[in-house]
Amino acid sequence: MSKVKWAAGAAMVACTGALVACQAGPSASSPAAPTATPSLPPSIAPSSTPVATPPSDRTSVPPAQMSTPGRTDPILSGKRQVSIVRTQAFESGLSLTDDGQLAEVDGDSGRHLFVLAPLGGGSYLIRTAERGSGGEPSCWQAKANGRDPLTVAGAACSASDPRQQFTITRRGQSDGRPTYAIADGGAFLQYSSRRGLILEELGDATLTTTFRFVDNGAAPAYGE
Repeated sequence: MSKVKWAAGAAMVACTGALVACQAGPSASSPAAPTATPSLPPSIAPSSTPVATPPSDRTSVPPAQMSTPGRTDPILSGKRQVSIVRTQAFESGLSLTDDGQLAEVDGDSGRHLFVLAPLGGGSYLIRTAERGSGGEPSCWQAKANGRDPLTVAGAACSASDPRQQFTITRRGQSDGRPTYAIADGGAFLQYSSRRGLILEELGDATLTTTFRFVDNGAAPAYGE
C-alpha cells in the first residue's frame, strides 16, 4: 500500500472515531478532493426545520385593533336605542324635532333616541325609539329642497324606499369610542354652520362630520 492510500485509510478511521477529525479538513499531503458534508448522528445533527414561535409571540397588532370575524357591534344590531352625537359637538344631540326635521338640539326636546335597524349590505333604517302622535315610530328620510341641499326629515318607515336606506361606516375613534359616517346614497350627513345638518356629496372634499352612538339600553320592540 502506498503512503497516499495509507493516509486516506487513517483519515477514515479518524472520522469514525471522532467528529472533530472530520472537520479538520484534508491533510496537506493528500490530493485535493471535493468537500463533502459529513454525516452526523441524529442525536447531534442540526435541525433544518426552524422552531415555531407561538402565535401569541408573533402577533404584532394590539388586540384593540384586531377584528373578530362574524362579530357585530351590538349598537348596530337593531336591538339597542341610541342617542346620536356629532363628534365635533359638545353637548348637542340629534333629534327629530316637532316639525319633523332632523336637527341638533340641547336637551331632550323632540325624539332623540334612535334604533339602527340593519337592512343588509351595510344599509340601515334609522327609526325613532319613541312613537309619534300617531302611535308609530318615524324613520329618517332624505328630503329634496329644490336648489338647497338635501336634508333629513321624519317619514313613515319603509325599508324598500332608497331614501331611507342609510349607510353607516366606521371612521376612526374619539376618546376611545368608535365614530361613524352616515350617508344616503353618495350624500353624507354633514354639519353646516349656516344650514345645520345637510346631506352633501363630497366629491374631492374631505369628510368633516362624524358621529358617536351612545347606548341607552334595549330598544322597544318594533310593531308592538
